[in-house]
Amino acid sequence: MTDLFLTRVLGDALPEGQRPAWANHPTFAGVRLSERVAARDTDGAFRTLIVRLAPGALMAAHRHPTQIEQHFVLGGDGAFMLDGVECPYRAGDLQVIAKNAEHSVRAGAGGMVLLALFSPAGG
Repeated sequence: MTDLFLTRVLGDALPEGQRPAWANHPTFAGVRLSERVAARDTDGAFRTLIVRLAPGALMAAHRHPTQIEQHFVLGGDGAFMLDGVECPYRAGDLQVIAKNAEHSVRAGAGGMVLLALFSPAGG
């Protein structure tokens, strides 16, 4: 994957007024979110976000009781923990997280970018 691909996916190459909006995660410091497909666009079937984790940022252990979540690592690296089992997270990795499975993500020294899909969409 090239930096150009990441730039296009993240929207940084778009003109200022066309760039997707980014917001701080309401719970996890150092994590920014950009919604790319909203629940309203899919009648609640799914929701897609780009998630940027700053270097060393932690999305602490949490669960989604009613949603399946998928992560695709677009760039960077770090570690992923699912139900107490840790594995490395690198660009190109895909993880499917079952409903109510406890999981966490920690970005490595260079940070990490994930594509996250939630089904059903939720909030």
